[in-house]
Amino acid sequence: MSRRKAHEEEEGGMERWLLTYADMITLLLALFVILFALSTINAKKFMAFKLGITQTFSQNPVHVNQNSGLLPQQNDLINHPVQAAITPPTPGLTPPSSGGQALAKIASQINQALQSAGLSQYASTTVTSRSVVVQMLADKAYFALDSATLGTIGDQVVDTIAGVLRTLANPVRVEGFTDNQPITGGPFTSNWELSAVRAVNVVQRLETQDGITASRLSAIGYGTTHPVVPNTSPANQAENRRIDVVVLTDKLAAPAGTPAATAGTGSGTEATATGGAAQAAGTAP
Repeated sequence: MSRRKAHEEEEGGMERWLLTYADMITLLLALFVILFALSTINAKKFMAFKLGITQTFSQNPVHVNQNSGLLPQQNDLINHPVQAAITPPTPGLTPPSSGGQALAKIASQINQALQSAGLSQYASTTVTSRSVVVQMLADKAYFALDSATLGTIGDQVVDTIAGVLRTLANPVRVEGFTDNQPITGGPFTSNWELSAVRAVNVVQRLETQDGITASRLSAIGYGTTHPVVPNTSPANQAENRRIDVVVLTDKLAAPAGTPAATAGTGSGTEATATGGAAQAAGTAP
């Protein structure tokens, strides 16, 4: 009996190494799981963790730039908060002007340039709360009715305005408008298309001939919408056939130069000039 008990105890002692081995395997598995988790850090969660730690130990609130990497360049995260990089302005360009006095100065410069070129009678300048609007009547700026080709006067007016725009960094939006007369025949199928192509032609000249950066330019065709006066007479219709060159602030503005212009009112056929080409979106082919 005692011999059998001693034999069982001997076999149990020989199998105890399995427990140690199993513990070691379990610890190794846990180690590899932790290593895997550390190797696939969620960047957003890590940035939130870093921001929380920084704000906890720093007196001033900190805004962390997500493009700065997972770890700051400084060795001490607490004593050296991460700051967003500041992009220096482009040499030779005035930063975008947004104040009322700054916009009035831009309008004055454009008026002086037009007056010096003898073109002040072909364009009018208006200052709004968010933009400077230079209005050109289509009958004076283009060759003929229902034509989108810039004439000699139109070229001169656009080039004169561009001389001022080259010194600024403000975005520029060209808006095309027509009267309420339907288009019958000709190269354009609708007033939407006519107004958009007119605006695009002005944008293309500003970029290709006058050297305005394409990323600053956009063109919109409003068709018969947003008339400045009711289309009740030929004189009023001529006043509604117009092109507006709008010098915007750093914030996009609603359609400018119209009495009832409000953000989100009406609709427009928009064309944006990028990469050396301007295409009218939403117009007929």
